[in-house]
Amino acid sequence: MKSNSYNRWYTLLKWLFSLVSLGYFIYLIQSHDWYDTFIPLFISAWNKFAIYFILVFFMVFLNWNFEAQKFKLLLNSQRWSDRYLFFTVLGGMAISNFTPARSGEYIGRSLLLKKTSPLKIVIATVTGNIAQVIMTYGLGLMCLCIIFLFFDWYDAWFNTAYLIGVIFIFFALVSVTFYSKKIVAYINRFLPNKLHTLIKLMKHYERKRFGKVILLSFLRYLVFSSQLFMLLQVFSDFSLPTYTLFLVPVAFLLQTIVPIPAVSDIGVRVAVCSMLFEGFITETVIFQSVTFIWAINLIIPGILGSFFLLISNFIND
Repeated sequence: MKSNSYNRWYTLLKWLFSLVSLGYFIYLIQSHDWYDTFIPLFISAWNKFAIYFILVFFMVFLNWNFEAQKFKLLLNSQRWSDRYLFFTVLGGMAISNFTPARSGEYIGRSLLLKKTSPLKIVIATVTGNIAQVIMTYGLGLMCLCIIFLFFDWYDAWFNTAYLIGVIFIFFALVSVTFYSKKIVAYINRFLPNKLHTLIKLMKHYERKRFGKVILLSFLRYLVFSSQLFMLLQVFSDFSLPTYTLFLVPVAFLLQTIVPIPAVSDIGVRVAVCSMLFEGFITETVIFQSVTFIWAINLIIPGILGSFFLLISNFIND
């Protein structure tokens, strides 16, 4: 009796979150001026550079597949197929897209892996996100240093104090990565007893496993960075200088500073990219590129994840 009630609540929650997610995506699509401006421009660019769009679409699969493999590695379980975990990640993303700080990601993944401890799912998800943040901040800060040392695009932006701060943050990030276990062990002494179990679970990832997670995070970072740069080139008729590739990690770094739901931050993305690339390409090109990558990396996979939440009630996990 208790088991039936438990399953019923899981079913209702899946349907509820799925419908809310789909409704949110529909609202976002209707709130943007796609039909009158974006779609005709996309068709025009597709006719000239179809092969690049096909490659960008293929990268969407690579992007979320790397995330799924990272999640599988952290769960340390062979129970689920790669395909199921791939759609589980999309299901979690469907909910995280309209929740602050991606908090819905844990809910979605837990609903789809209901026979797994929610705590284990949270630990795996948090650890994977930490690895991705290390890539975003590490490569972003590194590219900031490269721009300062070897280019003169933004002399007015930089000064000696700012550079010292950037270098300090970068090396602090590297130090935290290499000495994370010692830091966690020290902090653990001051935490309540209820959190000790959580900390122990985080510490159980050996360095070799976390190294593989870092590698997958790096590959995923390369994928969506390449997507953005390729789209900027396509929509600008390949007028963007190749050396501005160093600005892409800086753009992702600046975007992460604003703590809003990923799917609704298109305005922030456009503003950041405009600030960085406006000296090389038009704002229209930036808007087209950012909107397109936003749509294919978040909206389309999010819709697929929402539908998977719906049909998952009929799938044995």
